[in-house]
Amino acid sequence: MAIEKRKLQSSKQSQQSKRQKRRFKEIAREAAARTLNGNGASPSLPPLPKADQEGLGTLFSHPYGALPYGNIFMAQSDAVRENGLGNLKCMNDEQIISIFQFLDGKSLANVVQASRFAYVAGHHDELWRDLVLRYFGKVGFDFQKCWRDTFVHSTLKTNGKLEMFQNHVPISIKGIYSDTFFRSWLCRSFALQESWLSVNNVITEDAENLSLDRFLSEYEEKNIPLIVRGATKSWRASQKWNKEYLCQQTRDMTFRATSGAAPLPAQFSMASYAQYCESATEEAPLYLFDRTFAQKCPTLLNDFLGDLKSFCPYFDDEAEHGHDLFSLLGKGKRPDHRWIIIGPKRSGSSFHIDPNATHAWNAPIRGRKRWIFYPPGVPPPGVYPSPNGDDVVMPISLGEWYLSHWNDHVKQRNNPDVSKRPLECTVNEGDILFVPHGWWHCVLNLDDGMSIALTQNYVSASNLPDVLRFLKTKPQQISGCRDRREATQPDELLDKFVEKLKEKRPALLKEATLESEKGWQCEAWTDDVDESNEENENDGKEVKSKGISVLEKAKMFEEKDGENKASPTQSSGFTFSFM
Repeated sequence: MAIEKRKLQSSKQSQQSKRQKRRFKEIAREAAARTLNGNGASPSLPPLPKADQEGLGTLFSHPYGALPYGNIFMAQSDAVRENGLGNLKCMNDEQIISIFQFLDGKSLANVVQASRFAYVAGHHDELWRDLVLRYFGKVGFDFQKCWRDTFVHSTLKTNGKLEMFQNHVPISIKGIYSDTFFRSWLCRSFALQESWLSVNNVITEDAENLSLDRFLSEYEEKNIPLIVRGATKSWRASQKWNKEYLCQQTRDMTFRATSGAAPLPAQFSMASYAQYCESATEEAPLYLFDRTFAQKCPTLLNDFLGDLKSFCPYFDDEAEHGHDLFSLLGKGKRPDHRWIIIGPKRSGSSFHIDPNATHAWNAPIRGRKRWIFYPPGVPPPGVYPSPNGDDVVMPISLGEWYLSHWNDHVKQRNNPDVSKRPLECTVNEGDILFVPHGWWHCVLNLDDGMSIALTQNYVSASNLPDVLRFLKTKPQQISGCRDRREATQPDELLDKFVEKLKEKRPALLKEATLESEKGWQCEAWTDDVDESNEENENDGKEVKSKGISVLEKAKMFEEKDGENKASPTQSSGFTFSFM
């Protein structure tokens, strides 16, 4: 009797095991099918960061309970999705989000009540962000704790029913397995890893020991990044600028904030943007990057311009060595060159090269900034410029780059060719950073609250030859003037600039022109080639990069016009900003 019971029990266990194996195979097939449609166990999902001495790799759970799709293998089924989408279940999650993007606020609010899956999908933060920007982005709005609350608050305020407003409290739903929902959260909520901040190999000079001549000969002319420690600690801006001061000085003013992932720019009051910095949860946050702050609020300009000339003579636009030569074109005529930059923790700028072959300086007033530089002609891991430099394909956010490409970056630190190794540094309040022309760089804000910085791009005697060559050979990449009628437009910029140089700095123009005609001084650019002829010479075989040709990638997206046009540009759908 005991033997028969054991045989019967063994048979049941065997049948149960077979059923489990069949179910796992079914789940695997479903996962494979959905992966092909852009969902499921996506190979592009950044890996979870490992825990380090600072604690866990992520800061908090997904607010609506979404998990990576791979977790479905430990679950009973994907019933929440299948039962919650009805006839839409044949679509992948990216397609579902795309459909929801066509809904207005009232319709989206109804959709989230349809099922548990629709509740999570319909609260995808970027959906509500796009609604806010579409309806209220130009007129300004009071940011609440999330974009959904901001839309509801702005709508009720417009209709005179603000007393009905209540903050939204997310409900965590079990059984949601989606790389689409999880990915954007992961790329925003990661903890800053100790290893990301450990290397500091950019040269640092104390301000009191750095003369004008040494800066020009040892750094600017050699095109080497440099931190000037303590150069801005005595600026009035460094002593006065904080959230309260900026809000007070800019009452009744709005400032432009953009993101490569957002469809439209937004107009924020400083107070509203400060609130946004406290609670932003987007993968690619809106970055306040305003070029008109000095005209809107001259007090802010006066807080640093005189101190810049006194404490940083190498960046004085009136200096004899020929700093800021674009200023010869006159106010309003020159390309954009001066910005106030504000962003929340973990915001920043993805890899780019500064526009028009210009140098730049960057001064953090509040909050530290983490910089990574790659030498001219050495694209960072995960960054794919087109052959002519018109377009660049790269991760949409800094979070994705750090999580997906950090190991490749670490390998590049040990490149046998020392000239191709990256440079890294943390720039503190009171310091100023020289950013040479042609260097790839990304910037990550490290501290809580509002990170506030100033930056200017400029042309000097050291990079004038490449600027002249750039304006002559790459007019399609000229930026900072296309969307301003009073500015000198790209087709006239070279002639107007040469005309002013001939009038004011003839000897410098002659020398720079001779150098420019010899070729590029910086390896960031090459002369454009006929790509069709190049393809013919290679029997139609395009050069591949990680299995996808650069040309193929570049053709996937249309060029951005106007202010988003840069040197080099980034393809539509990818983050762009200066620093």
